[in-house]
Amino acid sequence: LTSVPLSLDNYFEALKTRQRTASGKLKDEFSFTFPTAEWEALSGSGIVAGFGAEWILGSSTPPRNVRVAYVDPGTPAASQAVTRGLRVVSVNGVSIDDNTSAGIATINEGLFSPVSGRSYTFVFADLSSMQRAVSMTAGQITKTPVQNVRTIDTPSGRVGYMTFNDHILPAEGQLVGAFTQLASAGVSDVVLDLRYNGGGFLYL
Repeated sequence: LTSVPLSLDNYFEALKTRQRTASGKLKDEFSFTFPTAEWEALSGSGIVAGFGAEWILGSSTPPRNVRVAYVDPGTPAASQAVTRGLRVVSVNGVSIDDNTSAGIATINEGLFSPVSGRSYTFVFADLSSMQRAVSMTAGQITKTPVQNVRTIDTPSGRVGYMTFNDHILPAEGQLVGAFTQLASAGVSDVVLDLRYNGGGFLYL
């Protein structure tokens, strides 16, 4: 039987332009489809299938330069000491730069659509290129959209800082708590780090 969501996704992808800018980037790099049930779980409760690591992809073609952007606390990635900046060398024994159809399918599943309950083995390299293998079982992860709330003392006064990674419903209370914490610390300026924020509810 043909999968209706897959057919709709393929149709949607066929409608997107493949034109590129003068720098070589796709003109449309942001449009995507998302299964309704998965989107409602993520946007309403912050629940998503995975390991708790957010990946950043340097390029869709080799060398891909896939790195860990951040890790949500209390997740399999956090318990395995997966940290920001680690470079992905391989997924389930497949090089991150494998360009075969089977290799790309393995990479995409491990990074972007892992099956809950299934174990995946990643090899990571740190900034010194030292490699380490990590096995993690995918599960339903609860995201923490507001992280790293802290103050920084500067010559011009105390500055507040936080990363805000998702405009999802659980972020509302976390934002209120973060600003309350920073206000009680007497900050007069705040750095709101949105570098990995893909958007969501506009009212937030």
